[in-house]
Formats: sequence, structure tokens, C-alpha cells
Amino acid sequence: MNFTDALEEALLARDLPIITFYDFFVLGQQIFFAQKWGDSFLKRLPHNWDYTRARNAIKRMEERKALVPDTNFRSFVWRVTQSTRAGSAEEIICISDPFSYVSHLSAMHIYGLTNRNPEALQITTPKRKLWNSLQEERIKRDLPSLATSEPKLMFRPHYKQLVRRRKVSTHTTSSPWKPTKLAGEETRITTIGQTFADMLLQPALCGGMSHVLDIWTKEGVSWVDEIIEAINTHKSKIIKVRAGYIFTEVLELNDPRVTLWQTNAQRGGSQKLDPESEYSANYSETWMISINVD
Repeated sequence: MNFTDALEEALLARDLPIITFYDFFVLGQQIFFAQKWGDSFLKRLPHNWDYTRARNAIKRMEERKALVPDTNFRSFVWRVTQSTRAGSAEEIICISDPFSYVSHLSAMHIYGLTNRNPEALQITTPKRKLWNSLQEERIKRDLPSLATSEPKLMFRPHYKQLVRRRKVSTHTTSSPWKPTKLAGEETRITTIGQTFADMLLQPALCGGMSHVLDIWTKEGVSWVDEIIEAINTHKSKIIKVRAGYIFTEVLELNDPRVTLWQTNAQRGGSQKLDPESEYSANYSETWMISINVD
């Protein structure tokens, strides 16, 4: 078996609907250093494995029709033609951007918290500076022997307005969650606790605060531990104040972990339950927050 045959078999064994240039480079390097695929030692190995040889290998994969450029992306993403999986828009995006995840109303819909079907798939990804830092950490972990002179290998994906015929709305954050994976997929999604927390951080992306309060009222008590854990990992103070008010004064929950959040309340401030609505004189003295939602 030669190196090109091994690469094609590795793509099939991977059985993912797309591959990025970076993932292809990592796959090729693994095979190059092992000098074998499965039980077969390889013939006609390249003299080295670098950016140029990886690009040439992709061209050979394209000539074999094993890979074709994915038209939902501007560049550096290919469809694996013989994959058994077509891949949803969620999974395709999460493969193309290793630091992105499904969030907000889309996550709420997947968890069955809302009957509203999002008009656009909601995706969150780190802001560029943080994304670049995460990229550097990932490359150091995956490719510790990489020569510093190598050209750029990982690219922040630029997907079109429609991915797999689905509209996508992308949000950036300087405080990304550590998401979880959907079973049997490469799709990453906020945990259910993080999803409840996002409802209070950005209610406009979650159907509006009135819808958020309906969901918290119906489902919040069922996920108390998960919600508290997620909120305690976030640096935002206002999220703790909003959640504290809902837990104690709406759901009438008595939990010392929630009581601790009162230290985040600010007397004389202008904190509001709904960040999108005008300040209201209806006020919680305990949480020092304007209850500006009917």
C-alpha cells in the first residue's frame, strides 16, 4: 500500500462528512510518522510531511474524487465523497470550527425546552483574539514537532449564509462555555445548565425575556444543580443577580448556593432583569434589580 492509498482509507475510516485542511494535515502526519496503515507498512512515502506536500496530497485526493471542495465554505474545507454520513449544518460547522458550538434558541430547541423552531441556527464561537490563542494551543498539542517555519495550517472557517440549506447566525464571545458533544456526532452544544444561563445573559437570542421566564418557571427547578454549576463558572455578575431573583422570588427556591449570589447585587445601580427593556420602578430590594418584565 502506498501513502496516497493509506490517506484515502484513513479518510473513509474517519467517516466524517467533511475534513478541513488542518485535520487533513494532522491525519497525514500521523500516517507519515507511523509509516504504516493498519497492518500494512507503506511504500513510496514522501521525504517529509509539510504544508506543500499536504496540499499536493489533497490535489491527488481531488483527482481520485475522494475529496471535493465544500461549496458551503469559501476555502480549506472538503467533502469526503464516500462518507456514509451527510452531516447536519450543526455538525458541519462544529467540524470546520473546533471552538464553536450550538447555543441559545437552537440549544433550547434541541433540549426540548422550547417549541419555537429557530429561524436560523444559532452558533457561538470565541472572539478572534481568543480563537487565535486557542488555535495556537491546539497546534502545539496536536503537532508538537511542527517546524516554526511552516505556513498557517488552521484557518477560521468562512461559511456562507446557508450551510446545508440552513441559515446560520454566528455570535462571538470573549467568555465561551465548555460545551458538550451530542451523542454519536461531532456537534458541540451548551450543556443544559449553560443553556439556561445563556437565556439570562442574552435573552434576545433566546426568544425574549418573557419566553425565558416561562421556560425558567416551567423547567428551572428540574435543573437546579446544573444551572447553579454553570452560573458559578461564569464571570458575569448580572447573570447571578437575574438567576438569584428568579430562583428565590419567582420559584421560591431556598438554596444557600443561590443566597451567596446576593453579593453581586449593586445598590444604586441600574441592573435590569431584561436588558432589552426600559428601566422599571418595580424593584427587588433583595437583588437590587429592576423587574422590567410584565
